Amino acid sequence: MLILAVAHRGKSFMFEVLREFLAHQPIMLLFLTIGLGYLLSKFRVKGIGLGMASVLFVGIALGAWGKESFRLPEIVSQLGLLLFVYTIGLHAGPAFFRILKRRGLALALLALVAVIAGATIAQLAVKVFGVNPAIAVGLFCGGLTNTPALAAATEMLRGKPESVFLTIGYSVAYPLAVIMPIAIAEFVALFKHVNIKKETQRAEQESGNQTEPPVARNLKIISPQLAGVTIHDSPLAKLGVRVSRVQHEENVSVATPNTQLEVGDIVRIVGTDENVAQAMALGGIEVVLQPGPESRRDQVDYRRILLTNRRLVGRKLCESGIEQKWNAVVTRIRRGDVDFVPTDNTVLERGDRLRVVAKTDDIPGLTKYLGDSLHALSETDYLSLSLGILIGVLLGSATIVLPGNLRLSLGLAGGPLIAALFLGWRGRTGPIIWDLPAEISTTFREFGLVLFFSAVGIKSGGHFVDAVANNGVLLLMIGGMITLVSTLVLLGGSILVLKLDWVTATGTLAGGQTQPAILSFIGNLAKSEAPNTAYVSIMPTAMIAKILMAQVLLWWLGI
Repeated sequence: MLILAVAHRGKSFMFEVLREFLAHQPIMLLFLTIGLGYLLSKFRVKGIGLGMASVLFVGIALGAWGKESFRLPEIVSQLGLLLFVYTIGLHAGPAFFRILKRRGLALALLALVAVIAGATIAQLAVKVFGVNPAIAVGLFCGGLTNTPALAAATEMLRGKPESVFLTIGYSVAYPLAVIMPIAIAEFVALFKHVNIKKETQRAEQESGNQTEPPVARNLKIISPQLAGVTIHDSPLAKLGVRVSRVQHEENVSVATPNTQLEVGDIVRIVGTDENVAQAMALGGIEVVLQPGPESRRDQVDYRRILLTNRRLVGRKLCESGIEQKWNAVVTRIRRGDVDFVPTDNTVLERGDRLRVVAKTDDIPGLTKYLGDSLHALSETDYLSLSLGILIGVLLGSATIVLPGNLRLSLGLAGGPLIAALFLGWRGRTGPIIWDLPAEISTTFREFGLVLFFSAVGIKSGGHFVDAVANNGVLLLMIGGMITLVSTLVLLGGSILVLKLDWVTATGTLAGGQTQPAILSFIGNLAKSEAPNTAYVSIMPTAMIAKILMAQVLLWWLGI
């Protein structure tokens, strides 16, 4: 017994020394939190996990163990939040403004109803159950899984002791808010006997994001009505197929818009199965040649070229000079993990991989023109990043005073988001390119999130344990009710009112909840970009509504 007691006291002493050491080493504490949180984020049950929110819970655990002696500089959470929301806005901007024209008002109203419903439950929790108002606002933010709303509320309470209770409510509500919407979406799919494949096809047709891989065929012109017509003026151009090569007798040439077709010519066309079938019906037949025009690389060649030339980024394909100056044809673009057939109005993005058909002798020069530099792709334009964030911070610092001395501002969460949405939509302003390569954007976004989660988790850890011990079940139920009501509003409104398919509705749910875990769930099922489009169409509106509503709640509850 004596040996066990000595061993126990020795172990306790070691933990005390470690705790004292970390209390004076904030950098080590920060990266210990991030590292352990990352390990925990890899733990999944049936494909569902907390993702980077795991860092928040590790921070809470360490904060509780530190007994309020652990602190990180405030700049850590502020910097993390800026990087997170700004990169989200840049990514979402182009699709958001495109969809805004079609059903933006309906989606905005849907998001607003869901947010108001969640806020109403948070308010009732204070009035009926006597929940601490700051915890109730945290439950609202966590039940709707919105980190920027938590940040906006925290900023509003800066310097006040009540600010730590915000994270307590957020942390209690967050885990259930990740799982519950996915479970409800799955239940709806089972109840309605949803055919995922058909719903995905319907969603892609609606969004214009067909992800059917391009196919290439050799088409022999047999109809006299196509004879003497240029490719630009032919019906082929109106079908959305790209003509890359023309074989006239034994000569193979690049198919430029001014190339004149003749009966007996064999053309190489690229498009979807449906578009290619329509092209056949115009007056041609598919032929299988060995070798075909695509294999005659002595005169015409092709290559996948990485677009890194800053002068071309953000410009339409028809403005790039690729096809006009070089007499080349771009038959496919690979963006991320998706190949698609471009149009003249396709806006080029940094990191696109263009499959280009050109004269063999022109390929080296064309490669240099497009850039094709992995090193250039890995470079970050810190000038545009800094300017964009500065614009966002200035926008967020503006305060609107409403009757009742209610002061609303977009803050460090909303201001950069609004700025990034607009700048991401613009793409470039003169020589300044606003967007970031996908890999760099993702890295900044995740790093910003873990910085923010580490700081707020460590700060609130000690108070979290006390609150859960006293009112854990009640807080969990209230957080779950906020999530349930907002989920039913978003999913029910999408399916029953807007008449959206299940795939688009679930993507809309993910965006309305601002929850990537739901998006990952539907993305794995649908294997399509359609859920991403639905997510982006409502996410910015929902996020801004939550940021403002968190501040309204604090004012309404008298904090």
